[in-house]
Amino acid sequence: MSSEFDLRPLQLADLDAVLRLQSDCYGAVYVEPAEAFASKLRETLSLQTCWGVFDGAGTLLAYAISLPVCADTMPSLHASDYHCPAAPTLLYLHDVAVGSRGRGRGLAQSLLAQIEQRALRLGLARVGLIAVQDSAPFWQRLGFAPLPSLPAWLGRKLQSFGEAARYLERVSASG
Repeated sequence: MSSEFDLRPLQLADLDAVLRLQSDCYGAVYVEPAEAFASKLRETLSLQTCWGVFDGAGTLLAYAISLPVCADTMPSLHASDYHCPAAPTLLYLHDVAVGSRGRGRGLAQSLLAQIEQRALRLGLARVGLIAVQDSAPFWQRLGFAPLPSLPAWLGRKLQSFGEAARYLERVSASG
């Protein structure tokens, strides 16, 4: 990543910038309320699983919200009650947004590399995500793939993200 950018863990003080960027990047159905993001940030502060890319002026250009989860703790869209499980089984990449000023600069890939490093440090070899807004081909180019069969609980969870949502996972080369 270029030295003109600062990649760092997100803090609660970054919440307003995250909400603005989210609103710029997603259709209205995917824009989550402040409390949903605040819940996720509060629970993951010490784990450093949520990251932002800032320009030299401190403006947020891109972010990734990832959450340690188990099958029964993966939050639905708009959920404001996320709690980190004691023994997570994967790192769930809940949200990645790259604003127009950050596109084409490899920021999503830099965020993904940071998220995978955190996953490995937490002992989690898998990273999962729900692709929305026709983003599955992008994630598949980065090595994510659909599961051979979708568990019923996951099918129900996907419903909150819309009919076109797709669940994808990537196993770390070190995992």
